[in-house]
Amino acid sequence: MFSRRTKIVATLGPATDPPGVLDSLVAAGIDCARLNCSHGTTEELRRRATEVRGAAARARRSVGLMFDLQGPKLRLAASIAPRIVQAGEIVTFFGGDAAVSDDRVAVDFADFPRLVSERSEIVIGDGVPRLVVESFGPGEVVARALSTGELAPRKGINVTYARPELPAITEKDLRDIALAAELGADFVALSFVRSAADIEQLRTLLEEHGWSGRTVAKIEKVEAYEHLDEIIAVADGVMVARGDYGVEAGVAHVPLMQKDTIYRATQAGKLVITATQMLESMIHAPEPTRAEATDVANAVIDGTSAVMLSAETSIGEYPVEAVREMSQLAEAAEEFPVIHGRARAGVRDTPAAAVMHAAVELAEELDAVALLVPTSLGGSPRACAKYRRRRPIIALPHEQAVADQLTLEWGVYARTMPISESVDELIESALLTAKDFAGLPTGARVIITAGRRTGATGATNLITVREIP
Repeated sequence: MFSRRTKIVATLGPATDPPGVLDSLVAAGIDCARLNCSHGTTEELRRRATEVRGAAARARRSVGLMFDLQGPKLRLAASIAPRIVQAGEIVTFFGGDAAVSDDRVAVDFADFPRLVSERSEIVIGDGVPRLVVESFGPGEVVARALSTGELAPRKGINVTYARPELPAITEKDLRDIALAAELGADFVALSFVRSAADIEQLRTLLEEHGWSGRTVAKIEKVEAYEHLDEIIAVADGVMVARGDYGVEAGVAHVPLMQKDTIYRATQAGKLVITATQMLESMIHAPEPTRAEATDVANAVIDGTSAVMLSAETSIGEYPVEAVREMSQLAEAAEEFPVIHGRARAGVRDTPAAAVMHAAVELAEELDAVALLVPTSLGGSPRACAKYRRRRPIIALPHEQAVADQLTLEWGVYARTMPISESVDELIESALLTAKDFAGLPTGARVIITAGRRTGATGATNLITVREIP
């Protein structure tokens, strides 16, 4: 039943709205549905979130729900006239509504000159033109173009090594945070993260709404990559957002950033999503290119927890086919002998962590068909997932919300079961639930973890070998 360990995130949009499409996406294998808050109204976000829960219930599957916040996106002013900037040309940027001319360009952010630093470059659109800051002062920024490209109204603009003048979380983000908490989103991703403080602010705001899900830091700014370890330490997961990072750092720097981020997140036991243009050609074509297939396979072999589809499913002509192709590519890549990013002899600083590592190794040595992990909040199956072993990890939480929050963990498959009164009752319940959920045959050998205090967090101290009844 569980032939694919790497999870799939699919972005919802107009292409997934027609009746039956979302059910087909779930049947094709999505593990988490992403709502991109940069697009769509509040009503559309609410409706799509409700439809995700309905499709998951019909399929009797756990499907995660992710709200991806827009973050502080800079744009050129609507008043500027389209024109081509030539390499070597000097351009003056300013914030606000002052008069514009060919060599003076307005940015739709009044404090733009206070944003740049001595190290900053200004990048327009998808990467061209790129300009290096020559000087800045009150009211304006003087920059020299390094490459030729177009300036156009409302075009996106990125500033590398920016000063912290832009808020990490905007007024729109605050509204979307409240909606995500209201609808019980399992994951909330923050765009344009610069430091660990941004994620800590996000978590505080979410907790004020009574939310207890998982935070995801999108690594798409140069500053974020430079502070990666600190961000990983406070976030529940990271996303390798290759689009904006490629714009800021240049596309040549994306591959090594991706591999390094996957590795460091995995060693820390945090989930990691690889995103942006993975099957871009499938927006208009029924199958991917060979280069895209290789791209997906490399991310899987490196140990990414999940791969993400964006425009391929949200506005593409072949959303269901894109999910099927992604699933097949990931499954095929997992046949590679060693998943490179898997955690090795890391620090296991609690008895429970040591027990979970021993359980993972025992399942391998005894060729068990699965590792069964009863859990209260999901910590135990997450501790197992980072080792990237091939035995499926069947997580058995007591609440559906915990099951949904485990949908992006590599090799983890969750099904709820009631709290047990004793360890013996817990073991018997785990065996029967796993048998029904995964179709495990009678007599199959499994490894089960448990604790003396059932239903308690951090109490796992027992490993037992059992057979499916």
